[in-house]
Amino acid sequence: MICALHPSFARLLRVGLSLVVILIFAFAASAQYTDRQAIDDLGGPQAFAARRVALAKQLKTGYAIFFARNDIPEAAHYREDNDFYYFTGLQDPGAVMLMDLEKGTITIFEPQQAGRTAQVYGSNLLALPAAEQQSLGYNLVLPIGNLDLTLSSVLQRNAGCDLWARLGFPDKADGARPEVGRDHAWKFAHPYHEPLPSDLAPAKLLSERYPMAHIRDLAPAIDALRNIKSAEEIAVLRRIGKISAEGNRDAIAHAHPGMYQYQIEARAFFYYSDHGAQGMAYPAIVGSGEDINTWHYFSNRRRIEANQLVVFDFAGSLDHETMDITRTFNISGKFTPEQAKWYAVDLEAQKAVIALLSPGHTYEEAAAAGQSVFEKAGVGNQWAGFPGHFVGFAVHDVMRATGPVLAGQVVTVEPIVEFVDKRMHYRVEDTILITDGAPEILSSAVPKELADIEKLVGSAQ
Repeated sequence: MICALHPSFARLLRVGLSLVVILIFAFAASAQYTDRQAIDDLGGPQAFAARRVALAKQLKTGYAIFFARNDIPEAAHYREDNDFYYFTGLQDPGAVMLMDLEKGTITIFEPQQAGRTAQVYGSNLLALPAAEQQSLGYNLVLPIGNLDLTLSSVLQRNAGCDLWARLGFPDKADGARPEVGRDHAWKFAHPYHEPLPSDLAPAKLLSERYPMAHIRDLAPAIDALRNIKSAEEIAVLRRIGKISAEGNRDAIAHAHPGMYQYQIEARAFFYYSDHGAQGMAYPAIVGSGEDINTWHYFSNRRRIEANQLVVFDFAGSLDHETMDITRTFNISGKFTPEQAKWYAVDLEAQKAVIALLSPGHTYEEAAAAGQSVFEKAGVGNQWAGFPGHFVGFAVHDVMRATGPVLAGQVVTVEPIVEFVDKRMHYRVEDTILITDGAPEILSSAVPKELADIEKLVGSAQ
């Protein structure tokens, strides 16, 4: 039997259905990966637009093309290609940005989300309402299928024009461009490797599809811009430096003999996450005993025995900015006389380098100051140039620390003294902001003076 609905109930039903429809569309319009708060922390859409203008002034003519990552990592939060993110603020797998360098026009190409994809996985930029696209700074957003239609048209009309693309390796949160190249070399050495890594494929395909264009490398111009941090980037780096250092301090305060390496990692990582970090900058290094001389030891599965040295190298990531911090300590809270001797040498060398990290000096001068400390202690053969690297969107960020020290650069200082036969490794590392005056230690919230680090170990027990 069919029953008629009471008029008031029918009105309620219609209102309810309307609310459901509104909620569905509101949910579908919510971006999954692009983080508006992170964009605003880094200066808002206008800051990313300013970076594009600065890049266009350097490159001058033709077109520049940037590719987002085209895959989603296993069991990890999605993190966008550093170069694509630096100029867009977007985090959308498979996206592409095309810039007309002379006109200043920007086109974003995005995969189309079929069916309920946007509702289930969150919208990409293409699936957002036009007003929201424009609020992020993009007036022209097209399906990815239009990319080659656009390229074939503009490049044929302008035969011989410059098409700027990244021809070399990307970098990643925990690896510099050369380190990504090393990762590829491992793949190529395997007889059943993939034909071409996904981050190298675009440059190859562009050159094959558009022989009329003059393909040129974007990376040098990108790196020059990324090397000097904006005021907004520095503010974020200060935040993640403080969070990371405080998390490491908390982990060391809970350290004691008999615990496992992963428990130190877990304590710090919980603190990072609990205080707003969006992830780790790199897998934690908690080396002790047999593992202590493995510089990048990530397994962290061993039990730490009484009086063993621990090298604890870990930091968080926030708004795409990373940090890098290391402390070395005796798990029992007291260095032996020999351990104290070499810890003091390492710390003295670090301080000597940091003291010269200001404009008017060079990284070579700073390195020489640290080297003299090592030579005086009889371990000069362990010095291998400037003991650190730039930090930013990658822990091992773009460019090498050579030449003049410039305000706005962010760099680590991490001299290493080690004796493999004695299972000894000493590394004190801080991340330093170069200012117009004295260097600012972004990781100062975790102590490093010998007496202070001894006092800290296990103090929370």
